[in-house]
Amino acid sequence: MKKSKNTNENTAIKHTCEFCEKEFVREKSLIAHVCEPKRRYNDRERKGNLIGYQTWLEFYKRNTAGKKKRDYMDFIKSSYYTAFVKFGNYCVEANVINVNKFSNYLIKNQISIDRWASDKVYTEFVINFLKDEDPFDAVARSIETTLDLAKDDKIPTKDVLRYGNRHRICYNITKGKISPWMLYHCESGVNFLSGLDETQVKMILDYIQPEVWAAKFKRYPENVKEVKELLHSGGY
Repeated sequence: MKKSKNTNENTAIKHTCEFCEKEFVREKSLIAHVCEPKRRYNDRERKGNLIGYQTWLEFYKRNTAGKKKRDYMDFIKSSYYTAFVKFGNYCVEANVINVNKFSNYLIKNQISIDRWASDKVYTEFVINFLKDEDPFDAVARSIETTLDLAKDDKIPTKDVLRYGNRHRICYNITKGKISPWMLYHCESGVNFLSGLDETQVKMILDYIQPEVWAAKFKRYPENVKEVKELLHSGGY
């Protein structure tokens, strides 16, 4: 974190910040000094920063022909640092269901970086992601979500869709936490959907699009059969 240099025998030792090259007579002053690059380096272990860094690496891998290996020091010097860390923090705060898939979606579709930390963009991703993901991954995540909701509502996990807080369940559907693979293929899911009021239906309709999902299920009858058996065995 520090470098010392002595230009000649009569010159006092200088303590230099390795990030901004500012010099200090006292080592204590160097230690107390916080420039923007040093602050960025000190924040490197924060979850949002780590996500931003990994996404930045993938972004440059996809968009540049050069094969130079980039590290975190390159990241903190990048003009895109703030935008990528903002994206990383958004992923943490929004509890994004699959950060790698989300970032790949953004890069592949050439979405402007200043829109990455956007609820609208994330909603578009979730709707598309739910349709394309492996059904058993979808069911596994849905079951994990019902485990969490069951603790909050103090009811058996298998009864979350029967007796749980409907608004909170709808919210989790909009976040991609509960998939149509569960909702359409278990007794409690079907009953949950049929019991929603107009406001709740409007809230989740884009995520459960009945006609779209019905067509998808027809294409994968074996998956539907296995998912139904799995959920039935769990009492859902």
